[in-house]
Amino acid sequence: MAHLSDPDIDARIRRIEGVTGKPVILRPVRPSCRCFRGRVVERSHCFLIEYRDEQPGYFWDLDLLRELLDCVEQQRGRNVTLYDGDVQYVEVTTRRPFRRTRPPRRTEDP
Repeated sequence: MAHLSDPDIDARIRRIEGVTGKPVILRPVRPSCRCFRGRVVERSHCFLIEYRDEQPGYFWDLDLLRELLDCVEQQRGRNVTLYDGDVQYVEVTTRRPFRRTRPPRRTEDP
């Protein structure tokens, strides 16, 4: 696996995958918003973890990856976005409301 050459992160990812049965996909991104740090998105088939990668090839973002893995492990939110300034926005996934059907109108016989 060798994610970012960190045995701690590799072990945590294997543990999450074993418990949830979903693979963890790490994806470095270069966002247009400078305050974006990273996000976790739970999908039906995987956990997608995107993190800000300012200098590709350098692994300065290990603390950020640990923080994002904490979110998954502690189930604080399976859809979480982190921004600079320790501000955390948790996206709540909502289900489509159940559509109620009206009962048929009663027709009264005269």
